[in-house]
Amino acid sequence: MRIGDGNEPAKEDDMVKMPAEIVIPWEGESSIKKLIQHTFPQLENHGWDASYMVERAILTPKNYDVHVLNDMIINKFPGYEHILLSFDEVEGDTHNLYQQEYLHTIAPGHNAGKRAFLPRIKLKTTNGAGLPFVLIRKQFPVKLSFAIHYK
Repeated sequence: MRIGDGNEPAKEDDMVKMPAEIVIPWEGESSIKKLIQHTFPQLENHGWDASYMVERAILTPKNYDVHVLNDMIINKFPGYEHILLSFDEVEGDTHNLYQQEYLHTIAPGHNAGKRAFLPRIKLKTTNGAGLPFVLIRKQFPVKLSFAIHYK
């Protein structure tokens, strides 16, 4: 990853001094709002502008922060919220031992970092998902994101 024009001076341990013009001092939640405003200026006027959207993102080291930022940004759009849940089931679970609310929280992410087709079919977890059951999810697997988790 590069900062600014890519010619930033590095200190020991590859530490980089951030240019003052891109630093937002931490002042609580107002700093987060400033970051969103700086990254997505006049978002309400560009909600359907694909080129505007693909040129911007906020990077964060934690998935939790991604969810918080995405929720804050999505709430800036006009209109009513529609939540479309997937239909999940566990293979061979004839006694309904696993509740839908729990199954909705599972995000196996088996195609992270790979090209993938986006099917509208039932998806099944594999043994490598770390679950004691096979999760079957019927959905169109796309999630809107304004913030991105990086490792």
